Amino acid sequence: MMKIKSLLLGTIISLSTASYAADLSESYPITSTTYLSDGTPVDMPFHVQGEATSAVVGLIDANVAQFFLWNWQWEPVRLHCEGTASKGIGALYTQKITASPAGAYNETISSFYVKRRGSVDPILPCPGDMTEPSAQLDFTGKVLAALAAANAAQQAAGKPHNYALYNQHLMLDNPVAIRAGREIWGYPKQAADVSITITPRQHTLTLNNQYTGQSMLDVSYTRQIGVNLPLHSVGDNVLPDYLLPDYSKVPQLSGVLSSDSGWMMPFVGEFTIHSRASLTTFFLAESDFTPVAVVEFPDVSGVAMPLYNRE
Repeated sequence: MMKIKSLLLGTIISLSTASYAADLSESYPITSTTYLSDGTPVDMPFHVQGEATSAVVGLIDANVAQFFLWNWQWEPVRLHCEGTASKGIGALYTQKITASPAGAYNETISSFYVKRRGSVDPILPCPGDMTEPSAQLDFTGKVLAALAAANAAQQAAGKPHNYALYNQHLMLDNPVAIRAGREIWGYPKQAADVSITITPRQHTLTLNNQYTGQSMLDVSYTRQIGVNLPLHSVGDNVLPDYLLPDYSKVPQLSGVLSSDSGWMMPFVGEFTIHSRASLTTFFLAESDFTPVAVVEFPDVSGVAMPLYNRE
């Protein structure tokens, strides 16, 4: 376990005894107010507090993911390993947000790692025996380290990253948050019944159709079984270009997540797709999403920055 802990020092997730969460309001002060089409004021940058943000990281079929990538400037990141030429890295985020400019909400974010066209592929590890918890943690930690290293120069210069998470589809239960996501950034957000239950030992997600009650997705995993450490994540999100609300901008933004007591854990649980009747579950099923590990930010603080300006 100490090997994993030291590995995280150089990744997009940083280990420190400092309290990052308390510093986000100072590091990213509010500079403006945006008004939604219904008149709702939204302070920017967009600060959130929550019970937890969780990322279930897994392997996907990158060839299939390409068909869900509605932004021509990007392409899926691929593993270059014998027998895994078509494999990429996906992540299903769940967020239980208790305070934001748009109010409280539960949310899922279906995403996968992409690179800007023309960029070299980052050197990623080859997955070993993914039934072994140590292998799950080692693989995930090395993936995050490689992506952080690939973005280091752009991050230091304050420029858009060349390696990012493509947010393919989001489902949530707050109409104001849906409107804010669409109108400020161009997020592909859809209304749904999103239930997230967190106990000391278990994290459970239930995703249902808002209108019919049809069950679409159930995810549960065992908590607090891996490495416990402060987590601070800075990375870029890429969005579909056809939803861009302001053409002086590009469909890409920087996001920050921070927790003083985070967890990196092997995925031990259940991941069940009941229906493909949403872009989230359709992608997860078609891309053969296979959970590997969990990166969890309990008592999370986060910031979504405005879209980058077009150069």
